[in-house]
Amino acid sequence: FEMQRNKIQLYSRQVFITDEVKDVVPDFLMLLHGVLDSPDIPLNVSRSYLQSDASVKKISAHITKKVADKLVDMFIKDRPEFEKKWDDISMFVKYGIISDEKFSEKAKEFALLKNTDGKYFTFKEYEEKVKINQTDKDKNVVYLYTTDPGKQHSFVEIAKNRAYDVLVLDGVLDSHFINHLEQKLEKTQLKRVDSDTIDKLIANEDKAASILSKE
Repeated sequence: FEMQRNKIQLYSRQVFITDEVKDVVPDFLMLLHGVLDSPDIPLNVSRSYLQSDASVKKISAHITKKVADKLVDMFIKDRPEFEKKWDDISMFVKYGIISDEKFSEKAKEFALLKNTDGKYFTFKEYEEKVKINQTDKDKNVVYLYTTDPGKQHSFVEIAKNRAYDVLVLDGVLDSHFINHLEQKLEKTQLKRVDSDTIDKLIANEDKAASILSKE
């Protein structure tokens, strides 16, 4: 997807240098607007300098930390308002989670999962919500998800009739986000709700006996 990259301007001691800040600000933070002014960056700066300089890397790490801290603060102070914004910022947060390990660690405190009922959960909250009912015979917690709530509606309803919960993961980055979650969450599997029968998606110990009646 295309991102507008000229919303942030780089200055050194109040002298404009460039608005090409890709190597200073991570891709997933390109939705930010503003100005960076650093005395540690020379006026005649080159692209290769931005890519290799230690000061630039420190600035990038600091910006990422400050944004993560601000998101944590927003989430704690006013969660309902944060949830209203989540659908708009989720793609950038997920991009950050996938691409930046330190941001990913911070994001555990505020990143949200949305289910088909439009309710939001932190990673920890969601695990607590589903682990009793959606743990299979191998002790794996199974997260069911839909990539298209409209087309997969009947499969979602079958799952919900079993009192299973279904997440909505229909964004452009969600296939990568799903892979990331499976790697990071212990004893957890994510399965698309229409990828198999519901009994096979969450296989329990109790197996229904196959009985052929006289009729």
